[in-house]
Amino acid sequence: MRTLILYQSFTGNTEKVTRKIAETLELEGLTPKVVKITEKTGIELYDYNLIFLGTPVIELLPARPVLKFIRSQLAIHRKRGDIIPSSPKIPGKYAVCYCTYSGPHTGKREAIPAMKYMEQFFEHLRFTVLAEWYIVGELKRNEILSTQGPLGDTRGRPNEKDLSRVERMVKNVLLNQVR
Repeated sequence: MRTLILYQSFTGNTEKVTRKIAETLELEGLTPKVVKITEKTGIELYDYNLIFLGTPVIELLPARPVLKFIRSQLAIHRKRGDIIPSSPKIPGKYAVCYCTYSGPHTGKREAIPAMKYMEQFFEHLRFTVLAEWYIVGELKRNEILSTQGPLGDTRGRPNEKDLSRVERMVKNVLLNQVR
């Protein structure tokens, strides 16, 4: 199974999760290609059976490089005719979307729009979206918001407990969904 992990990270939160996903996939016998999304990321998504897409949530949306990547991919796939009415799923094409968020104002609800945006991207490409993972991360530039928001003290997150949960979620996807 060809596996790809696409991600963006500014403060290291999403990168920590990405490393745990890659490590877990490797322990399960897969060799994921890991790509940090930049302005020039070009990749053929249909070459992969399982794609993980991760981003920090910034102002309710995926990070700007992820937004640009999604928009450029949609343009490519529209032009090629890959996006068709009713979006029938392509067998053997799966996606998992994940994000790190702090939610200093309303918690997880701040991250939901970003996740739905990424899921819709994959659904337009006719991938089956297997999961959406929300992982709390530290808001590193504001200690007050990292300690007094609705999520409590988020300093140091994602922590080992969060990353253990990520490991279990990866194994669950592999065991119950794609193998």
